[in-house]
Amino acid sequence: MPATPRSLADALRSFRDEQLQRLLAARGDLLVPLPQGLGPLAARAASGPSSQRALHRLDRPALQLVEALAVLPDQAPRSALARAVGATPGEIEETLSHLQDLALVWGGQELRLVRSLRDGLRHPAGLGPVLAEDPSPQEAETRVAAARGADDEVAGVLDALSFGPARLEVGDSALGPLLRERGIAVPAAEGVLRIPRSVHLALRGGRVHERFAAHPPTIAGVARPERFAGTRSAQAAEAALETLRITGIIGDLDRDPPGVLTRGGLPQRELRRLAEAADAPLPEVVTVLQTCWTAGLVGHDGLTWQPTRDWDEFRERSEEQRWAELALAWLRSEDLPSLVGTPDPRGGPAHAALSAATRRPGVRARRETLLALHAQLHEDSPDTAADGPALREALSWHHPLVPAPVLAQEADAFEREAATLGLVLAGVPTRLGLALDRARRRTDAAEVDALLVEALAAVLPPPVDEVLLDADLTVVVPGRPSRRLSALSAWTEPVSRGGALTLRFTPASVRRALDAGEDPAALRALLESASRTPVPQVLAVLLADEQRRHGRIAVMPAVTALSAEEEVLTIVLSHPEAALLDLRRLAPGVAVTMAGPAVVMRAIERTGLSGVAVGRDGTLTRPTALHRLPGSREDVDPGHGPELPLTPEEAVLRIRAADAGEAELPVADRLRDAIARETELRIGVVDGRGGIAVRRVLPLSLEGGRLRARDAGTGEEFTVLVHRVTLG
Repeated sequence: MPATPRSLADALRSFRDEQLQRLLAARGDLLVPLPQGLGPLAARAASGPSSQRALHRLDRPALQLVEALAVLPDQAPRSALARAVGATPGEIEETLSHLQDLALVWGGQELRLVRSLRDGLRHPAGLGPVLAEDPSPQEAETRVAAARGADDEVAGVLDALSFGPARLEVGDSALGPLLRERGIAVPAAEGVLRIPRSVHLALRGGRVHERFAAHPPTIAGVARPERFAGTRSAQAAEAALETLRITGIIGDLDRDPPGVLTRGGLPQRELRRLAEAADAPLPEVVTVLQTCWTAGLVGHDGLTWQPTRDWDEFRERSEEQRWAELALAWLRSEDLPSLVGTPDPRGGPAHAALSAATRRPGVRARRETLLALHAQLHEDSPDTAADGPALREALSWHHPLVPAPVLAQEADAFEREAATLGLVLAGVPTRLGLALDRARRRTDAAEVDALLVEALAAVLPPPVDEVLLDADLTVVVPGRPSRRLSALSAWTEPVSRGGALTLRFTPASVRRALDAGEDPAALRALLESASRTPVPQVLAVLLADEQRRHGRIAVMPAVTALSAEEEVLTIVLSHPEAALLDLRRLAPGVAVTMAGPAVVMRAIERTGLSGVAVGRDGTLTRPTALHRLPGSREDVDPGHGPELPLTPEEAVLRIRAADAGEAELPVADRLRDAIARETELRIGVVDGRGGIAVRRVLPLSLEGGRLRARDAGTGEEFTVLVHRVTLG
């Protein structure tokens, strides 16, 4: 880096590619939208919102340097910065380099803090703001020297106040008049004094911080050895399998889908019903449910919660792969499942599951830190559980701007949620937890998945591929069911779980399986091949009777019905614009679809016909609002926006090319930028005859080479292939 860069942009231009990649990896918000040059990148890095987000990710030593630079005059020498935090230049060098890599500090021998932080930190290190009426530094030192020399009692009070906050709640105590008389504090409000910044710095001997916290505090631990070797791994495997079992129950939501709260989320009564169906503690079900939501396995259409399209693919994977996906989703989530059901501190309703109320920015970073702290303690002292206060103090070192009560709450939540997934048991990380800590530091997705799959496979007991059938309609699996035996769960009700799994066939369970399209012949073949004894006659009779009764009446779901003359309905059914509606004809003039009325009305208009919305009584009405199709969570934090599918390496290449004027962003990337910014664009859409229709639109999503957008004038949503889109 040059000795005296003139600006942050100059400093970034001197960065090596590796430095820029580290910057973009650490501050992902700088990529959305992709900066078209190093100048725009510097402007965004120095902006208030981005620098504040970066500030809240700093650990204690980095925050100390930032606060010291906010207090010192601009262009402070490195030696002055070191003195301000009670350290030597060599002791702060590594942390200072990290801040420069984050583009929060720039300069050579004379250091500068980005202006947004210098102006935004009004109370750095507990110091008060700079006011015009404050005494000069020389006057402040004179006052402090005089007060210290008055008597030892006053000197002791000043020592206690030195590195405390500038605001003092004195009330009617004798301390207030004493501090005012000595010129140490001035009135701020009734019963409240403030220490002017110049005086406070004089009390601290010119330092901003008493000492430099270069290293995190040591975590004390409590020994918790296993009574029998392998017990903890067996418990971890059992917890992982229980998580997958609860996930399977959640996957059956579409059998009786629960409703969606008006404010978003799942009603508490439905949550309790789900826990009862899973026969599991409510906190465990909440953790698994929220994790499924984060993983995109659960979504809603505006009316009911249902499994998403991703669920079918998910359930076909192995147990190890499914657990790995859930563990990663939990670790990377910005939601705190333990908030579900707790009261809103602002007086609103209790936090609902599957809602934005469980979102807590920064919780992902703190969760990863807690996992890393447990893994580090295990490395230093195996079979040791972290002491609670010591763990919270270490967590505070990594996240110093987070209030202590919040850290305590999240540390407790971490223990409960990690235990549900089999990662940390009784405060001690398991083999699964240690594998997840290693995986979070890898970047290759395939490598991460393989690491977690291997970890669970190593602790799972071998699968059992035989069953014991009884005349009371029970079936016993003496161990962990093999993949083919897991199909029995669709036909039975659970009786008991543990070392062996006991299931029972009932008329209701058999009807449920037949409703789901399960094959009775395949079940009979499975039982005959897996059982050591013949299939009991009573079970064969039950299956035959239920199969004979099943399917006499067909029931199908429908949201919207269309009624028209037979010829008109035929035109609609055959038109390409209506293909996505998946219309099903029930009679010559009647068809039904799962799409909402508003979607159907728009599709009919695009066919060249005109439709009217009618109510149940046949009178004209307005179509209902358009709901999102079932999918993953849609309440994306607008502050973060959708992520660009670019690695830091690719982003650096494009930024450098744009900075040199050698390249322009492709149409797809410019569309993604507009999606991220939620801004309108003027696009051209090429029709089949080569003509271009110009429209002003709000791009909504870009998936599979298709742009979904909303016309800014009419409000109509449409989808178009990207290769048919032009940008001016």
